[in-house]
Amino acid sequence: MKRFHLLVVCVFGFRLVAVSQEMTLESRRLHLGRPGQYEWDVFKDRPVDAERLEIRFEARSNTHEHTLRIWQRDVKLGWPVLLNNRKLGALVTAETPQECVLAVPAGAVRDGENVLVVEAPASLDDIEVGPVILTAKPVTETIGGARIEVTVTALPNGETSPCRITLTRADGTLQPLFAEPAGAVAARTGVVYSKNGHASISVPPGDYVVHAGRGFEWSVAKQAVSLKVGDTKEMRMELRREVDTSGWIAADSHIHTLTFSGHGDAKIEERMLTIAGEGIELAISTDHNHHTDYAPMAASMGVADRFTPVIGNEVTTKHGHFNAFPIQPGAKVVDVAEDDWAILLPAIRATPGVKVITLNHPRDLHSGFVPLGGVQFNPKTGKHRQADALDVDAMEVVTSAAMQSDIHLLYRDWFALLNRGHRISAVGSSDSHDVNRFILGQGRTYVAVDDADPSHLNLDEIWHSYREGRLLVSLGLLTTMTVDGRFTVGHLATGLGEKIKVEIIVSGPSWVTADHVELFANGILVREQALSDEHHAGEKARVAWELPRPAHDVHLVAIATGPGVTEPFWEIPRPYQATSKTFTPRVIGSTNPVWIDADGDGQFQSACAIAQSLLKRFGKDREKLGEALKSHDESVAIQVAALIGE
Repeated sequence: MKRFHLLVVCVFGFRLVAVSQEMTLESRRLHLGRPGQYEWDVFKDRPVDAERLEIRFEARSNTHEHTLRIWQRDVKLGWPVLLNNRKLGALVTAETPQECVLAVPAGAVRDGENVLVVEAPASLDDIEVGPVILTAKPVTETIGGARIEVTVTALPNGETSPCRITLTRADGTLQPLFAEPAGAVAARTGVVYSKNGHASISVPPGDYVVHAGRGFEWSVAKQAVSLKVGDTKEMRMELRREVDTSGWIAADSHIHTLTFSGHGDAKIEERMLTIAGEGIELAISTDHNHHTDYAPMAASMGVADRFTPVIGNEVTTKHGHFNAFPIQPGAKVVDVAEDDWAILLPAIRATPGVKVITLNHPRDLHSGFVPLGGVQFNPKTGKHRQADALDVDAMEVVTSAAMQSDIHLLYRDWFALLNRGHRISAVGSSDSHDVNRFILGQGRTYVAVDDADPSHLNLDEIWHSYREGRLLVSLGLLTTMTVDGRFTVGHLATGLGEKIKVEIIVSGPSWVTADHVELFANGILVREQALSDEHHAGEKARVAWELPRPAHDVHLVAIATGPGVTEPFWEIPRPYQATSKTFTPRVIGSTNPVWIDADGDGQFQSACAIAQSLLKRFGKDREKLGEALKSHDESVAIQVAALIGE
């Protein structure tokens, strides 16, 4: 194993000296990784400085707490930090550039030679670290010396609002900070969630950039500030609603807490503030194999008027993760040792109160199992080994904490399932376990329901919308679609003429850009158009297409995309289990299907059902089948071939 060694010697009159105000242990920015290997293309041609960082320096024992500061970027796995074989902590598991701050207890620095090590994880994780600075002050003094008093208001009424405040240095590095008042804020490096728009933030003197936002629907305010020792500066920031979501509510149906899921870092008290601060109106708790009720804590934290909480559960098994909601208080948790979907899913469905079951991050590998993996699922035909047991109402096509390298992959899987005859809605969610690493509500679902009072939503109507597909999937964009001006997502479009008119509206905040929109019929691309969006707020594009009425029933889905957000206030995460070393972040917004009743019989037939009808009529006569298929699209031909092969 190659090791990097750096000797820093502090000598005065040939005697050991104590650390003064600051000792720079490493001034450079170093690339840690494995020679000859690389995690991402950006590291492909960059030499590796070391597999692990080891710094040797001379100093005198510290009689009081010191602070170790390590600049870091692209940290995905655990990198323990040890001083003289004593663990101080670990680098922050976050890709965003930030400074990691660790307390060095009294006596941890010893007389003579000291050895600081940043130990590498077992798996490949290319990271950058440095500078590394040892400061002879406690953490509370190191992250202090100046103060910003921030007040965030929301137009048009100018009232203070729950929000997310992001504070960086001029170069985009998230700045360590302290925030008050206790109980009204949730703070992490560079980020503060405030329940009422007020935050008192302590930072070292310096130049900073502050962003304030309230999730996807709102603008992001930005201000720069310079602070000297002892400064206290007031900062007022205004937000305005930029995306019209009338008749839709923002839902995150995949939310965790450290308190009840046992990992991540968001305690349940902090989770209430992140829900309110990101503008989520329907918050479904889905701790692992635990029924969590947010209502008491939302009331205690003073945010109960901001959202409707729903008890749910991520049923976490070795053969897939399923979210179930709503759940009646006191209901028994199902047996999570059960691997057979034919037993597991009916048990989940029978849990008192349950109306909706979702299949979570279906391309992720957990316990050696991938729900839509190659052994289980044919992504072309949509045939699943456990098709008869696949009783789910929805599946995640966007999970912002578990992104795919190919942002369209799960959409193609979903199209294949729809063509096979499964009636499954598409949803977006965050799967957030953290206050900041993965932003709650970044991936979200918009549900068709009266949105007048987010704290008293009509839940029966919401569950009906989930089952009927009256849903929109959002990761930075919102896409709606109407057919013939009468039918929208979840509707059966019937009584159609020879031509059908499709109108698509793409919306988003000013800090997001849309550059492309596509229309799919049974998963086949039938129209697409480049978009020109100069950071418009609200409606970014309105596209109208006229299509010939299809020869058979099809489901229409519109998908809009654009360049990913890369700024720290809403950075798109890298793929969770990458299948490519190239990462090109994208935002996306999609509809659920409008079901086109092409034959006018008042019902919808999937591609598989149409294929079954053709086989019933013509048997396996390939000549007659081939002639009949000339008037059908590829989705039906694929199902015919699959059924013959079976």
